[in-house]
Amino acid sequence: MADSSASDADKIRNKRLAKLGQQTQQRQAEDGEQNQKSTSTSSNAPSPPIPPPAVSPPAETPPPAINIRKIPRALSPPSSKEPQPSSTPNGNPVKIQIRPATSASVTPQKRDVSGARTGETIEEFEDRTLRSMFRFSLDPEVKQDAHGHPLRYLRELHQDLESEGKEFRMSTGDLEPAIVDALSNLPLKITPLDHMLGCWKRLSRLNRGFKKPNSEDRKWQIVQEARRLCMSWTAFAILSPELFGRQIPEKHPLAQHLLIDPEDDRGICHDFITEAIARFEEDEASKEIFVGAIEQLSTDLSKKSMDSDYRSYTSALRNLVRYGPIATALTESPRFCDKTIPTAEIEVQTLLGPFFALSPLQAAVTKQYFASPKTMDQGRIVDSQRSLRMTLAAHQTDLHDIVLQLIRSSTAAKEKVLDWFALTVNANHKRRAMRVDKTTVSSDGFMINVTACLDKLCEPFTTTITEFEKLDRIDINYLQRQPRVDMKDETKMNANQEASDVFYEKNVGGANNFITEVFFLTVAAHHYGTEGANSALQDLEKQLKHMQKQVDKFETERHKYVSNPVALSNFERALTKYKDQIDRGLMYKHALTGVLLDETAQTRSMRFMRYVIAFILTLVLPKGQFPGKPISLPLPDEVPEAFKNLPEYFIEDINSNFGFILYNMPQVVQSTQPDEIVNLCITFLRNSKYIKNPYLRSGLVTILFRGTWPYRRGGTGAFSDYYSGSKFANDHLLHALMQFFIEAEFTGGHGQFYDKFNIRYEIFQIIKNVWSNPVYKENLSREAKNDTEFFVRFVNLLLNDVTFVLDESFTAFQKIHQLQTELRDPPNSSTDPEQRAEREEELSQTQGKAKSYMQLANETVAMLNLFTEALATAFTMPEIVQRLADMLDYNLDAMVGPKSSNLKVENLESYNFNPKILLAEFVSVYLNLRAKPNFILAVARDGRSYKPQIFDKASEILVNKRLKSSEEMGRFEKLKRDFAQAKEEDDAAEQDLGEIPEEFLDPLMYTLMEDPVVLPTSRTTIDRSTIRSHLLSDPNDPFNRVPLKIEDVVEDTEMKQKIDAFKAEKRKEHGTARREFTDEKVNISAGGGGTGDGDPMDTAQG
Repeated sequence: MADSSASDADKIRNKRLAKLGQQTQQRQAEDGEQNQKSTSTSSNAPSPPIPPPAVSPPAETPPPAINIRKIPRALSPPSSKEPQPSSTPNGNPVKIQIRPATSASVTPQKRDVSGARTGETIEEFEDRTLRSMFRFSLDPEVKQDAHGHPLRYLRELHQDLESEGKEFRMSTGDLEPAIVDALSNLPLKITPLDHMLGCWKRLSRLNRGFKKPNSEDRKWQIVQEARRLCMSWTAFAILSPELFGRQIPEKHPLAQHLLIDPEDDRGICHDFITEAIARFEEDEASKEIFVGAIEQLSTDLSKKSMDSDYRSYTSALRNLVRYGPIATALTESPRFCDKTIPTAEIEVQTLLGPFFALSPLQAAVTKQYFASPKTMDQGRIVDSQRSLRMTLAAHQTDLHDIVLQLIRSSTAAKEKVLDWFALTVNANHKRRAMRVDKTTVSSDGFMINVTACLDKLCEPFTTTITEFEKLDRIDINYLQRQPRVDMKDETKMNANQEASDVFYEKNVGGANNFITEVFFLTVAAHHYGTEGANSALQDLEKQLKHMQKQVDKFETERHKYVSNPVALSNFERALTKYKDQIDRGLMYKHALTGVLLDETAQTRSMRFMRYVIAFILTLVLPKGQFPGKPISLPLPDEVPEAFKNLPEYFIEDINSNFGFILYNMPQVVQSTQPDEIVNLCITFLRNSKYIKNPYLRSGLVTILFRGTWPYRRGGTGAFSDYYSGSKFANDHLLHALMQFFIEAEFTGGHGQFYDKFNIRYEIFQIIKNVWSNPVYKENLSREAKNDTEFFVRFVNLLLNDVTFVLDESFTAFQKIHQLQTELRDPPNSSTDPEQRAEREEELSQTQGKAKSYMQLANETVAMLNLFTEALATAFTMPEIVQRLADMLDYNLDAMVGPKSSNLKVENLESYNFNPKILLAEFVSVYLNLRAKPNFILAVARDGRSYKPQIFDKASEILVNKRLKSSEEMGRFEKLKRDFAQAKEEDDAAEQDLGEIPEEFLDPLMYTLMEDPVVLPTSRTTIDRSTIRSHLLSDPNDPFNRVPLKIEDVVEDTEMKQKIDAFKAEKRKEHGTARREFTDEKVNISAGGGGTGDGDPMDTAQG
């Protein structure tokens, strides 16, 4: 091989020379006997047989007949005793006359293209054949053949023949010294290998001309011996050029010849390769010739990019791996899968690495496609991306073909190929680190090609006629058979590191089939390859935005250096360098985007991901349920061990893959059917304990959310039809979303407080998408009756969100109003420029905050409106209703009260803030709950914000702006009267109570306790509704922070009796009693609120 030591090369040469010497002596002895025999017998007498190769000569149309007659030849120059090679044995030169072919009455014969001539002796045939095939001359005056090709004068052979008094003829016995003589005296511009390859080509064409190989045919024997010797000395020309006075080249001599067209005299043809392969078993050096050549091509290719002549290299490798023995030999190369190579060098130093490294993401290529990226219009960018995708697709097809041939060549080769793929993924774990040092990992282009190739290898089982036909071939026991893919240190679905180590240390025995091996390799390749590139693209976009802001900031500082030429020059140089970095980043961004937006590749990837989903579902569902049977939820309580110890990236890759495609090319999802992905999302959102990481579950919500986006004009989302028509979705989707809405309160991350709003925003969008379907409301009604506690928790968190986002939004608008007022005045001499700049920066930040929170506020209030319409009773439970009423009254006051002018800012629409629509939504919530006594009482008891004049102002705006119908306004007016009446009655009852003893007051709310309970650890007495409300948001005792459940509280009967006695006494004195909140059974209907008269609410508009 190219990198073998000198001692190894010497051993190979010595071995071959010794072997060749023995063969030469033996052949010369046989040739001597044969020559003696042939001179005493007919020239056509048979010779010792030589094993023939399997050759099927083609039939050809006979050419015109040729007449050869002898004519006297001129005398040779006195100084030369050698006969002219173009003469016949008696000294007469050959003259060729062409005459018309024989008449049609003669039966035509197939042309004998073996070169035999009528009346020619074996010796004459042998001499002429060897001279013409090897282009040798025994006459110094004959320097060209009849076609003008240069001939090599054999001085030593001429002298030997002359000294021995022999005729100037060549024989196979003279061929080896003749070859050495000729190769030792070639012009420097012609290498020994160049000459020998040409000889081989001519011999091969001659060999194919024999009608039928015949070991008894002396002519055929001569050609076979010539071919044998030609191949042997070609090998010497490759391995030992110093034998011919040439220096050992730095590069493997055969490498460049593999890049040439096989039909060219300098190219490597099929006959040469098959002849060399036939010698593999007896001659190891023949194998090393090809391995070394490919190693050299690999090394050369590592210095090239996709804008070079790389196709000749891939074609050369594709051509060679079609020969099984060569393909197997390549996988035996130490360079094929060297695990000691640094990760970043895998794509450079391994045999296949440089072929997989070729990509449009290489710097030289991105510059070619996207020169001047800032000034390119979108049309040019799209065209360039389309072009690079076509180029990359063709290259990936070549890579797949190469790998497929290697795998098919032998079992050992297949194992080596799998080892190489495992090396590429196992060494690149750092590609998914938070901060990636690109100098220590493989490139995006290399890993994308690896992933694409593995995706193609999976197609035979992911594209079967019967869906998931070969799913059972994927063996989960792979995890406990010392798997090629290193998964031990990966975060697992639901197991800690200690439990995971115990699981993976077990060895269940058995062997893994190919489908299992390639399946797990492909999942890992997606994680470290395409999904890693997708993550890198997102990071790059953020970096480019930041860098551009920095450039804009630098530009404003140019004036500081104008008076100092040296400083200005340094400033300009640094700024130019920074801009160049942005340009390179933009080029790479456009190229990577173009690569990832390959619809064909993403469709193939999607098909594989469907198999990953199906595999995961088979792990968690009862055996035999999937595929083929409807999924039944909930899942079993016991999480299967195999699923627990599966790496998280199985779900993470699904999230990333589907998320990217739904965002950029949702039509791909639709074309491959969304059933499995939606079922997977619902299953694990409904059974949250199966996946420990809440962010993985939030990714499932994102997929469901993006499936609602309409991607065609007037069309629906990719999943919308499935949401409507699937019984599984109808039964479980809404509950799954509400469950994760609750669980998102505590994600465990450092940004969990803000993460939950993003998650819930997506949940709101999905709910809005399906809310028009009455089936969802009916199913929700049935579930609510069976699990009231679940719905109360949901309502509590929804109220928390509404309260927070509205408060943040209105506070931000008040700040914007203040800053805009201050900055509206023109700057004067008393204004500090730095202070003004600070205020402008503060204004910009506050505007961004207001926009984000207002978008969340709009969605949250819309959800509040939907759910109070359908779940009115859940919102008026004693532990909920007062908070709801206080929140509604406070925000209504903020929108229409005296301080509403503080919310007026410039360009309100830019913040997604439409006060009229928001007011109408709030009033709808009031109307949804108008028939609930608890709600009316809670509004009346809101001592901070309930003001009848605020409700009157709201009515005025609603009427003037025509925000509600006359029927709705009539209901609202009645509700206002109900509030006023309830307020009057409650105030009177409270006055009758007089001074309430301290021990009867709730310690948190300072209201008279209705249902006192004792907390088990702090021993504090508190009202049941108060502690229930607290526990909905905080699962700890509010007085000592000890974990607490509502089931643990103990009824304080003694305190209850005292309070009842106190109220009875006051009632006896005044004849009135204060109303209490009552528990109502949750009853969900299309008109959950009802009317003030007790009739069902009219929901025709909802």
